[in-house]
Amino acid sequence: MDLKFKIMYTNLKYNEIALFWLGQAGFLIKDSDGNIIVVDPYLTDCGERLKGFKRLSPKLISPNELQSDIYISTHTHFDHFDYDAIPIVASCSKTNFYGPKSCVEEFRKIGIKGDRIKLLELGKEARYKNITIKAAYADHGTLAPDAIGLMLDINGIRLYFSGDTAFHPEKLEEVKKFQPHIAILSVNGRFGNLNSSEGAKLVEIIEPDIVLPCHFWTFMEHGGDPQFFGEEVKKCTKDIKVKFLAQGEMLKYKR
Repeated sequence: MDLKFKIMYTNLKYNEIALFWLGQAGFLIKDSDGNIIVVDPYLTDCGERLKGFKRLSPKLISPNELQSDIYISTHTHFDHFDYDAIPIVASCSKTNFYGPKSCVEEFRKIGIKGDRIKLLELGKEARYKNITIKAAYADHGTLAPDAIGLMLDINGIRLYFSGDTAFHPEKLEEVKKFQPHIAILSVNGRFGNLNSSEGAKLVEIIEPDIVLPCHFWTFMEHGGDPQFFGEEVKKCTKDIKVKFLAQGEMLKYKR
């Protein structure tokens, strides 16, 4: 089934969410109220246009089909801030755009109006209906100095996105206290990101129910070995499930 229709016709109970991997670090979440949240979707070929990074993975959904309520970019690198998709996504009047200061500035340059743009800062939370959004610490180097991770609470279901970050276990106390049910980690091990061993150590610290690896198999240059990550997690803990999603695959989670 076409991903657009799969999302549309997925029905959920109050204590459920559906999570779809869009490839790279992009995820789409649907809740039981029908709200659509997207995090770092990479939907076009802007990486090849801007930096010469050829896309190797399929495009699963077009920007005009996204129709999201919440659109979050964790930093301004093209595979997290899709410069060619966002102007099209913005044509959907219900979509609100969230991100750190650098993303807010880029949203404004695109022409998105101020009341649709929400700033995400460490130590503060944003709310949309039944959804709470908080920035989490991330370190993605000098080329993305205000990059963030995310902590989402959707009707009591808690998700942590590492975003693109190096490994800093001393900075994870807030995430550990958050007690995420699902952790989504960028573990390709290049461009300053967690490698498989570091990702497994992070899992051991924050103890989610389920962990999903991402940020691999979209660009040749990015690398990543999800199988090795799974093996490393097993060395650290036997109780946490590692789920490997195909691109476009849905994971339902019930609280």
